[in-house]
Amino acid sequence: MNMPGHQIAGSNQPAGWTQSRILVLLAVGYQWFYNGANFVAFKIGGDAVHPLLLASMRFTIAALIILPFGLWRFYRRPPGLSELANAAELGVVMLVGSQSVAIIGTHLLPAGVASVFGSAAPLFLALFAWIALREPLGSWQVCGVGLGFTGLVLMAWFTSHSGRFSPLGAALTLAASGCWAGGSLWARRLRMPADPVVALTAQLVAAATVHMTSTWMSGIAGKIDLIHLPATAWLALAFLVIASTLVGYGVFLAVNTDVSPLIANTFYYASPVVALLLSAALLAEPLTLPKLFAAGVALSGVALMVRGSPSRKEKSSQGK
Repeated sequence: MNMPGHQIAGSNQPAGWTQSRILVLLAVGYQWFYNGANFVAFKIGGDAVHPLLLASMRFTIAALIILPFGLWRFYRRPPGLSELANAAELGVVMLVGSQSVAIIGTHLLPAGVASVFGSAAPLFLALFAWIALREPLGSWQVCGVGLGFTGLVLMAWFTSHSGRFSPLGAALTLAASGCWAGGSLWARRLRMPADPVVALTAQLVAAATVHMTSTWMSGIAGKIDLIHLPATAWLALAFLVIASTLVGYGVFLAVNTDVSPLIANTFYYASPVVALLLSAALLAEPLTLPKLFAAGVALSGVALMVRGSPSRKEKSSQGK
């Protein structure tokens, strides 16, 4: 799963960096990497501290880092209160309702398996758009939904015999994907701050406030000895704050706005491959043939979903 992004209309002139194929490939490759590595970081950090505390630390630190820049941009171009409220509400849905639930689900599953279930957001997005907005599903999308959920069922079946599979973990990770898809669909109808830094700051501050309040009231924060946390947990937290939340969001926004939303969303079927390989290398999670087959089926469905979704340019031409 990527950081929350709202669709921001790009200018008609392409950004200068997009003229370099190498820069575009590096940006897309970074998306694939950090979204896959997220699940390994979820697993390492969530096994060392309570998953909710990990989420709270992640978004609180990120909010504190970006807050000065967000305030500076806010005073230069202040948005309306309703726009700030929309961004804050979206941050709670996307970060608390999706990312935090994904961390808990990954804590109960092997990281590689969790990444496959976490790639289901495009499947839910198509279903929600079909049900709520009456947007018809194309032939590619119908095949993608069927193939994707078939792969998820096979993944649950093949890994349930290993003793490391948790139905609750799978349900939570799928719920996180569904929440992300619902939030993405909802974001289409929200009027957000025009400045993406201000919008991200509002989302992070809102999510951090909810996380800090919940961890404090639940007493989770007082039960953790942060001084004696292993170095791997701190490395996982640093990765989630910097590489994923701050840098990763910027890369996604740049690719989504300046290159293509279709290319930006290819991480959904590429990052689980990265997660499976990293979890095998770093966490000694077995890469069995049945698991790889199930992952391949699920990710093929996601790939069909991304391919079958009309691009922004196509949508704009259809509306004329």
